[in-house]
Amino acid sequence: MDGYWETMKSKGFTPNTMRSVRSTIKCPQCGFVFSLTYARTFACRGCAQAVYSCPKVRCAKCDFEFPLSNMNEVGDQYRERSLADHMGEVIDDYYKERGIKKTR
Repeated sequence: MDGYWETMKSKGFTPNTMRSVRSTIKCPQCGFVFSLTYARTFACRGCAQAVYSCPKVRCAKCDFEFPLSNMNEVGDQYRERSLADHMGEVIDDYYKERGIKKTR
């Protein structure tokens, strides 16, 4: 394992967190390249489904929605569900900490 992963692991990051930050997704419609964390932060902000383990990702540039299975690191339906669950928990925790409603 590289030093970056060891440092992030010591701060409480999980493999799913690393996948959501390091792995890139290319929008099939416009070609924009971004991470899942970026998409959830900007394009999915306020969407109730983002908190409930949404298996989709929305392009922050053209607003096109497509399945998480388009990510390089998602090889099967179990990893896709695990990543969707993880991102839902991250978003839910963020909203709870700041007293933000889960809908737009």
